[in-house]
Amino acid sequence: MKFIALTTMIMSAAVMAGADDTQLIGHRCAKAGNTECGHLASHNNGNGFVFWCGSDNTITKYQDCECVNCCVVIPNNGAYCVI
Repeated sequence: MKFIALTTMIMSAAVMAGADDTQLIGHRCAKAGNTECGHLASHNNGNGFVFWCGSDNTITKYQDCECVNCCVVIPNNGAYCVI
């Protein structure tokens, strides 16, 4: 019985941690209509991420990268995560 309770707590913590990630949606961004790279110590363990800046200069979508410097910006062509 204690095993089930511990498993439930771990799963709840994982869901709550995942919910925090969605707080990127709606944050201000600089270049409307472009993809950019971002780094936040409080997101994705400090690893980089690619985000899409919507027409209202807010983040509309994002993709986490697997390492700190894995987000690459190509001038006039956007950004992407490398492995």
